[in-house]
Amino acid sequence: MGGIFGFVSKDKLPGKVLFEGLRRLIYRGYDGAGYAYLDDKGKLIVRKKAGHIERIWRDIGITEISSKVAVAHTRYASRGWPKDNNTHPLQDCKESLAIVVDGIIKDYEVIRDDLIREGHKFASTTDAEVLAHLLEPVSGKEKKIENIIGIGRTVDGVYAFAVLFQGDNRLYVLTHGQPLVIGIGQRGFFISSDIPSLHGFAAEAAVLGDNMAGVISQDEFKVYDILTGGEVKQLIRKRVKYPAGLWDKAGYPHYMLKEIYEIPHALRQTINGLMDKYLRLAAMIIQGAKNAYVIANGTSLHAGLVSLYYFADLAKIDLEVVSAAEFPYYGLEHVGTGTVIIAVSQSGETSDVIRSIKLAKQRGAVVVGVTNMVGSRLTLESNVYLPISAGPEIAVPATKTFTSTIATLLILAAYTGVHTGQIGQGDVRMIYGEMEELSRRLQHELSRIDRDAARIVDAHNNWDNIYVSSSGINYPVALEAALKLKEAAILHSEGIQLGELRHGPMVLVRPGFPVILIKPYEEQALELYDKVVREIKSKNANLLIVSMDDEGENIVRTVPTIKYLAPIANIIPLQLLAYRIGVKLGRPIDTPPGLAKAVTT
Repeated sequence: MGGIFGFVSKDKLPGKVLFEGLRRLIYRGYDGAGYAYLDDKGKLIVRKKAGHIERIWRDIGITEISSKVAVAHTRYASRGWPKDNNTHPLQDCKESLAIVVDGIIKDYEVIRDDLIREGHKFASTTDAEVLAHLLEPVSGKEKKIENIIGIGRTVDGVYAFAVLFQGDNRLYVLTHGQPLVIGIGQRGFFISSDIPSLHGFAAEAAVLGDNMAGVISQDEFKVYDILTGGEVKQLIRKRVKYPAGLWDKAGYPHYMLKEIYEIPHALRQTINGLMDKYLRLAAMIIQGAKNAYVIANGTSLHAGLVSLYYFADLAKIDLEVVSAAEFPYYGLEHVGTGTVIIAVSQSGETSDVIRSIKLAKQRGAVVVGVTNMVGSRLTLESNVYLPISAGPEIAVPATKTFTSTIATLLILAAYTGVHTGQIGQGDVRMIYGEMEELSRRLQHELSRIDRDAARIVDAHNNWDNIYVSSSGINYPVALEAALKLKEAAILHSEGIQLGELRHGPMVLVRPGFPVILIKPYEEQALELYDKVVREIKSKNANLLIVSMDDEGENIVRTVPTIKYLAPIANIIPLQLLAYRIGVKLGRPIDTPPGLAKAVTT
């Protein structure tokens, strides 16, 4: 995954254009950067290096070159570790082309094996390199675009790419579930993963829709529908106009809001990024465990608590979920040969998690890591690890990594259920299908959910202390929502189990006191829920409800879905409520004081 930037011009453009484009896309990846261009003789030159673009730009000489056609990439390591050979651009065996890719190739292992049997030599361990080898045999503009369209029809996954061929002053592009835009400027055409990065280079951007391929020359660009092969005559066009400081946030005022809006896409990346063979291996390890723990901190701990319901229901396996900070004090006493530790850390660098798994491994435990950072300490220490593939997350309040972690743990529990004989492959396919459907519905409904949350926040002024409460599978969601209110709105908030709300905490509820209830999914909890609603209303408190089916003035209606996905559907309006309250109160949303993205010491 990562960010794509490039240009095609009648006159030479300096390399600092590429450098500035990559700097504006750094939110899409910071594990490596590289570029490819044609020199005056049409020779293809490729330079790249692992590392943050701000640190390695001199090493790759990006500001020293000039060319009429070039393409660049800033990488986020999702498949393949953050090393030089895995950094884009990637090349074919003949080094006759350079390709930069954003996204995940789902069936790359099968394609890679076929290509190796045909004699292709791979230089990286990334999934994206298969695209370079698939494009290797072609020559001539017509053949190239035909082959690119063929890739879009046959290669499964969520991806976009741009490719530059030696001796060809054109860029070829494709979209298959990942965004790409063509900027139209006075100095030429530009390509980018988002519109804001084009500011100052192009006045207008043509937005490529899903399943489109294009060829960009010095004078024009043509776009084709991958499914039909016909030329697309009409594209959505947007003005490139963003205030300074919003380039790296893709036009959003805060990273947190941008990352909430990325949740539907992040879910699709998670689905495509999880590899069957590693899911099977992890499931077999868990199925054969003598005892099993989920250890994590903060948001990851709340995702682990959700997984309790998944493993109990789908696999009939009882896990113990423990704070990684607390685990050494009592959990280690029960660790030995046959123990499995499911270690969850979005950064993969959380010191409490790393310390706990090292101690557990010394006693013979096997570690299954779940993380968003390939190449992190957690991946190094794990016997097998599962990348959640949510993409880079910059804001300290975690949003899309929480939902993608839940999705990963759900799929892992389903695979484990197949191994324990509790469910079948059809059930796993059903869960994948429901996840895809939830992603589509969220994409459509997110703006409406945000408007509902903003309307409620604007209508109320008392946000001093807040209770968030629910039961069943949504109880950990209440804990996570309370954490988001602390982080984004810097308010005192408590997540409380619905029944426990009546055992003491209710004494603080008074007129105007904010209470957020998440309507439980489980039918047996609804009678208690109705009682609590009546009791809170009788106290004239400020009652807000998140529900899949109810509508009203103080209700945020989320997207209906199955029980297992209810935590994902319900946390989104709560993240938005926390964000909108934080904005109203003027809080530093992305960087709450005293907090860091990863607690590494």
